[in-house]
Amino acid sequence: MKTDFLIIGCGLAGVTFANLAAEHGYTVRLTDRRAHIGGNCYSYKDEESQVEVHKYGPHIFHTNSTKIWEYVNRFTAFNNYVNRVKARTGNRVYGMPINLHTLNQFFGKDFTPAEAEKHIDSIRDKELKPTNFEEYVLHNLGRELYEAFYKYYTTKHWGVDPTEIPISTAKRLPIRFNYNDNYFNDQFQGIPVNGYTEMIQRMLDHKNIHVSLGEDFELYRAGWRQNFKHLVFTGSIDNYFNYNNGYLPYRTLRFEAVRGKEIIGNAVMNYTDMSESFTRMHEHKWFTPERKFDKSIAFKEYPGNTDSRKNPIYPIRNPDSTAMFQAYNDQAKAEENVTFVGRLAEFRYYDMHQVIAASMTKFEKLMETYGK
Repeated sequence: MKTDFLIIGCGLAGVTFANLAAEHGYTVRLTDRRAHIGGNCYSYKDEESQVEVHKYGPHIFHTNSTKIWEYVNRFTAFNNYVNRVKARTGNRVYGMPINLHTLNQFFGKDFTPAEAEKHIDSIRDKELKPTNFEEYVLHNLGRELYEAFYKYYTTKHWGVDPTEIPISTAKRLPIRFNYNDNYFNDQFQGIPVNGYTEMIQRMLDHKNIHVSLGEDFELYRAGWRQNFKHLVFTGSIDNYFNYNNGYLPYRTLRFEAVRGKEIIGNAVMNYTDMSESFTRMHEHKWFTPERKFDKSIAFKEYPGNTDSRKNPIYPIRNPDSTAMFQAYNDQAKAEENVTFVGRLAEFRYYDMHQVIAASMTKFEKLMETYGK
């Protein structure tokens, strides 16, 4: 008898789909090439410091959707962590995202909100019609702030000139004329009190879900239709089609651990000039400020393209890659009994809540025709 679903990828996209399918009475095999569940959300307790570490970089859950917030709260309690990022440039530290305090620090002023807005209006490039990341920031903030906080950080992170980065990426960056230094604007925000891995384990705690790890898609590619009714693919879409239209470009990350008692004094510190080759540091004990630790661990985060096929994280969107993805997406539409979902399969810069929403939407749409 065939299993209903084969799901490739044990990150949030695949896990959400598996959970929904199992709760609707379907049988699921969920597999991943890594030796752990959770994908890039995977977290673990560091033995030396006892700090819960986000292995693949900081993951702060945030959403405006009551539906998604209620869904994830079924599987974990969240703490009250608020993401207040710091930025180091020119040997000084500022609050991020750019807000009234940042502006007063940077310009040595005591602007009111109206005065700050008037000042920015006087220095921004009002004549620009933005078409890329650089032009968007110049148009909204002017060159001095762009070069201090965005230009070099963005160049390091993406590995290309900011003029090659789509405007959609720049629009993710808040700009405020008040003292609100919460990086996100969403109503709900926090981090699972016992880590993401425990949350994922609870999502998978169902008799209809069988998880197998350390298995690559190649193990199933040729014969999955013989044993499964439907495939849910959350890996790189170009991998599914054996790269027959070329390799989609991604950035990946590597991390260098730093240990001590107090390291940077904040959860996240961006390094926005070229004095350091890494883009940021994150000290993970601050993600759970409700807990106390005698020791600490932080990580320097270095972006790059090295081994990006093994660990693709950030899709690089540009006209060429968008055209390539569209060619793959056209092929995907012709595939029978296959659903593509997630950051890699959809070549989209999803946040966690957006991944869950995408899986929910695709599951609900499939249920309209799947029938059981």
